[in-house]
Amino acid sequence: MKRVYYYSDELNDDFAGTKIRRKQLPADYDYFPKNPLRHAFGFLLYRVIATPVVFLYEKLIRREKIVNRKLLKKYGKDGYFLYANHTSAVDDAFTPTLAAFPKKAYILVNPDAVSVPVAGKLVELLGGVPLPTDRHGMRNFHDAVLSHAEKKHCVMIYPEAHIWPYYTKIRPFKDVSFRYPAETGQPVFCYTTTFRKAKFFRRPRATVYIDGPFWPDKTLGVKENQKRLRDLVYETMQQRSKLSSYEYASYIKVSPECRIRLPAAQPVPQPPAPSSPQPCPLSATVSSLAAPEFGPSDAEEPIPEGAV
Repeated sequence: MKRVYYYSDELNDDFAGTKIRRKQLPADYDYFPKNPLRHAFGFLLYRVIATPVVFLYEKLIRREKIVNRKLLKKYGKDGYFLYANHTSAVDDAFTPTLAAFPKKAYILVNPDAVSVPVAGKLVELLGGVPLPTDRHGMRNFHDAVLSHAEKKHCVMIYPEAHIWPYYTKIRPFKDVSFRYPAETGQPVFCYTTTFRKAKFFRRPRATVYIDGPFWPDKTLGVKENQKRLRDLVYETMQQRSKLSSYEYASYIKVSPECRIRLPAAQPVPQPPAPSSPQPCPLSATVSSLAAPEFGPSDAEEPIPEGAV
């Protein structure tokens, strides 16, 4: 039995399933704390504990295969931006660690990820870079991402922003998060997670394909490069997504007023063409999946997308 998800908005519907009370981040949030003990503990946590655990989990439990990791190895001494489709809360936090190894991956995360006591601090130590909770923190956040680029780090971004578990296609995404490589001139890579049926397990096996580099065009401005890089990554990921050969979860489009999700596994009906939303199934549970909204003044400068 497949799990069925009903959606109406490819850009904003989210199926992460988390119910975290988000805390407000200060506008001057410290992205680079200088405490030496914190640095030492973060190094031990990431290199000695987290990396081996992630390797064992991804290889033995998830049975993930990464193709073309050598492309990133060539840029081990340089900084780069890495983009990917967003298909799992846990796996998408782990895969960059293996893909970028031995570099540390700094992942743009939703503020919810650092809102849980203790666990939120661990997320920060492991490379989580939380997005601001309102426009007042945008300049500080922007400068932090550019600082990571200047330090030649791997900056990991999920431009789809919202989690759709085991989704086998690529959802439309905006070009806002491609401003950073457009400004810095650093290379862009992408990886696409695809799925195939496992022989002895219910959940599918994942194969991750890495592509790139894509370079900004020096003859173009920031806005033009921002759109150009987005289109190159989107088209590449679309082509790679066709290598998925197994659909573990089914996604069905419904009319906008429904915004519903079916939480339990259900028989899969024959879906209509993607361009034709279905009427609301009366038996489904209705819940709002809209993205968090800001007040009128906050809407003047949009929050960038691309978080775990």
